[in-house]
Formats: sequence, C-alpha cells, structure tokens
Amino acid sequence: MTSANTRQLQFAIAFGVLSLITVALGALTMQQAGLSAGLWLRNPVAWLIGGGLCFGLSRVRLPLLPRLVVALALLGLCFVFPGQDGVHRWLAFGPVQLNAAALILPLALTATRPERPSPLWLIGLGLIAACLAWQPDRSQLLAFSVAALVLIAQVYGPRALLWAAPVAALALGLCLWRPDPLAPVAHVEGVIHMAAAQSPLLAIGLSAALALTALSPLWLWPDASRRPQAFALSLYFALSAGAWLYGAYPVPLAGYGLSFVLGWWLGVAGLFAKSPTQSA
Repeated sequence: MTSANTRQLQFAIAFGVLSLITVALGALTMQQAGLSAGLWLRNPVAWLIGGGLCFGLSRVRLPLLPRLVVALALLGLCFVFPGQDGVHRWLAFGPVQLNAAALILPLALTATRPERPSPLWLIGLGLIAACLAWQPDRSQLLAFSVAALVLIAQVYGPRALLWAAPVAALALGLCLWRPDPLAPVAHVEGVIHMAAAQSPLLAIGLSAALALTALSPLWLWPDASRRPQAFALSLYFALSAGAWLYGAYPVPLAGYGLSFVLGWWLGVAGLFAKSPTQSA
C-alpha cells in the first residue's frame, strides 16, 4: 500500500469515527430532551446508509460534470414541490424530507480535476449559487460560495476571483433580499444549546467532535492531486458547522437532518471516486 493510499485510509477511518461520535452525541442530546425515537434514531440510521454509499461510490468511476448536472437537477426539483411559506429547499419522499443543498453540495465541490479544469464546471458552480439564492438558503449559499471561490482560486489562480467573487456576492445579495420566514426548530438549529442545557461537558464534546469532523479532510493536504478539493470540502464543512453561531441555521450531523449526514459522506466519496480518465 502506497503512502497516499495509507493516508486516504487513515482519513476515511478518522472521518468515520469522528462523524459517528458527533451523530451519537447529537442523538443522545435529542433523546435526553425527550424527543421520540423516531426522530433521534434517524441520524444514526442515515450515518450507516451514508457510510455504505461512500464505500460503494468510492470504488466506482464518477464522471465529474454529471455530478454538477445532478446537483442542479435536485436543486431545481425543489421548486416543483410546494415548499414551506415560499421557501423551496426540500425534496419530499413520503414522510421524509431531504434538504437538496445539504445532500449534494459536498459532492459538487469535488467535481473538478485541478490539472484539467472545464469552463462548464465554472458555469455549473454559478448556476448552483443562483439556485441556492432563490430557494433561499443563506447558510448553505455562504458555505458553498466561500468554498467554491477558494477552489476556483486554487484551480484557475487568484485572478479568476475578479469575476467569480462578484457572481458570488450577487447571489448572496439576492439571498439576503429574499425573506426567510421559517421559524427555527430546537432539535435542528438549537441542538448545541440543548446539549449545553443538559451538560456543559456534553456541549463541549459535541462541538469538538463536529469541529474535528469538519476539519478531517485536511488530512489529505499532502496529496497534491486531492488537496484543492479536500481543502474546499473542509472549508464548506466548517462554515456549515459554524453557521449556528451567527444565526438560526441547522447544525450538521449533531442536529436532526438526514441530508447533512448523507451529504457529508457523499463528499468524502467524491474525494476518493475515480474520474473516467483516471487509471485504476
């Protein structure tokens, strides 16, 4: 086994363990708060499903640009569903609702090859930002925009930010202009506060596990072929994980939300999956 493969295995194990601790502590917080098992058990089940998907997808060839097409299709499909008070973020499958952005953005951020970037990739990122602005989904748009800009700067060079940054700023401005009337839900946006009310140690442990999970892709930094995507993915994870600090936004993995659990696993799968032009 090469050093690169060893590092990838170490990262996969670290992400799996840290994310499981985060999900478990979040489920414990919800259980102790008196929520029904039908709610607090869903994240652990999603973790198992996501781990299985990651294991399978990381071993197949995933075309790069079709990942963006799938992301755009799912984000656009949200507008087909009725939405909630004019907000269109979810795909409804019977009693289960999935946040399309949280599910697909991590995989979209891995849909490029630094040595052969495609203009279509840039167009896809811009269209994704437009969909997020119109949903609206402020925390996901901010996390995605910052991660995408950093990724663009690494792939195309800092000069590319002269046109990419205004596009991101316009999308953020549109998103802030559109009202978000939805009230926060305690076990989604406020799970850290719930943990702190039960035990300061629980809140500290939950926050630490979430932070370490978000930063875990940086373990791949020495791998030059994956460094840009790994850095962007970790930045997206970190900004998503910290969004609750400045607003009533979901807490990934820790708070109730199947889409974040599945989406973070899909992002890891995207880092490892081979493109059609890569050798086995």
